[in-house]
Amino acid sequence: MTTGPDGRAAAARGPLRAAHADREQVIAVLKAAFVQGRLTKDELEARAGQTFAAKTYAELATLTADIPAVPVGLPAVPAGLPAVPAGLPAVPAGLPDTGSAAPRPTTPTRTLGLAARRSGVFLIVGVALTEGAFLTQNPFLLVLAVYAFIAVSGFLGYGIIDACQQRRSRHQRPPAPGSAWPGTPDRSARPG
Repeated sequence: MTTGPDGRAAAARGPLRAAHADREQVIAVLKAAFVQGRLTKDELEARAGQTFAAKTYAELATLTADIPAVPVGLPAVPAGLPAVPAGLPAVPAGLPDTGSAAPRPTTPTRTLGLAARRSGVFLIVGVALTEGAFLTQNPFLLVLAVYAFIAVSGFLGYGIIDACQQRRSRHQRPPAPGSAWPGTPDRSARPG
């Protein structure tokens, strides 16, 4: 829920009951207003509490009525894209990137690539420790090398298993809305 044309439409549905998704959308608008400096921390906390207590669209619309939908001078950003104006860096200079951008979705290929990189690092460490153990006649280095090789097989095995599970889950259709978990009776149907 936002202000502007959409907010007026929501206010027109005023007496209708709001859903959890509507409350989450209001919370997102309030958080954005806080980040932009339009709300103080106390105002954010107070309005967030009122959002969770709101029952109707009218109550939710009053919580964002004084917040503009789009800051003045900035174009509207399509859903799913970061709200950074063109020409500005995503992270201001001197500040660390905290990963606030949406993470890339994992794929079986990315999972296997990550597992291969991790296992490759431990493979190099294991080989180096093995050579060091034979050159220095130190059995402790040989024990560490064995643990490094165990880590190689662990990372690689986990990556393969995880990639197979991801591939399998992509081919499964999600359950229909209102349906129960597989193998459990559907309790949403009422006996007539």
